[in-house]
Amino acid sequence: MDSFDWNRLLAACVFSASVFASAWGIGYLLIKDTTPIKSALFLDNDDKKINLASANISKGKQIAANQCGLCHSFNKDDSHKIGPYLYDIMDRHIASVQGFNYSQSLKKHRKEQWDIQNLNQWLIRPSAFASDTNMAYPGMPSKQDRIDLIAYLKTLSSNHQDKEILSIQYDPAKSPDIQRVTNLSEKSKTTQISEKNIVTGKQNFEHFCAVCHSVKPNGTHGLGPNLYDIVDKPIASKGNYTYSKALKAKQGDWTESSLDQWLENPEKWAPGNKMIYNGIASLAVRKEIILYLRSLSPQENH
Repeated sequence: MDSFDWNRLLAACVFSASVFASAWGIGYLLIKDTTPIKSALFLDNDDKKINLASANISKGKQIAANQCGLCHSFNKDDSHKIGPYLYDIMDRHIASVQGFNYSQSLKKHRKEQWDIQNLNQWLIRPSAFASDTNMAYPGMPSKQDRIDLIAYLKTLSSNHQDKEILSIQYDPAKSPDIQRVTNLSEKSKTTQISEKNIVTGKQNFEHFCAVCHSVKPNGTHGLGPNLYDIVDKPIASKGNYTYSKALKAKQGDWTESSLDQWLENPEKWAPGNKMIYNGIASLAVRKEIILYLRSLSPQENH
């Protein structure tokens, strides 16, 4: 290769470098850099510890179904799926369910329990909590979604009725949809009704029942039937709703007693029914929900 060839090669390199530099400069000027200052999964310190004061259990149940239901089951006595069943997970020792093969890094946490904070840390990013976890889930960046989901998981046990969830502050003056109940029928005099109980009952209903049931007059059915004016009405009698054979076989009305048994353990009271719900262990919570449902009946029924 003579000097002429070397000159041509050098000129080609200089030309190429000039074109590249020009293209980069034009692109830099025309296209704004949108790289985020911090990662989308970056969490401020105040996100790493939570409480459940703002929890919405109904939303948490939806999150569980949409984001967790493919790999986990939530009912008592369910078998494992891709991941272990999550019934009664709260305060259970980590990696302790029999019959499931946990990763080694999760087993290292066995002396700890699945409390609110550990569940929060796990949901933020499982691989950060347990490096070789088998769970192919990137994490849940929304703090409120984690709060709602953990609050729902707390309800999946007959032993957990968390006052932090159920004792919600509520202003009756801001609840025009709640009817004031002052005159009781003979059928309901066994229960002392107060406006405060009804308000709390409404809040408990929204947490435990509203994801599947509407209570609007002439409202449509959801996953479950509309429950407006249900108290003291025949069981499985709402029009345009397909009830299970188990409920159709039940005789009588939705009295306070039958509603209480149903809410406590639907499967025990009507084996084979299609409502996927474990029940409400707290007698006080069940009573308040029933009082709220009674308040929704037309006034002449009271």
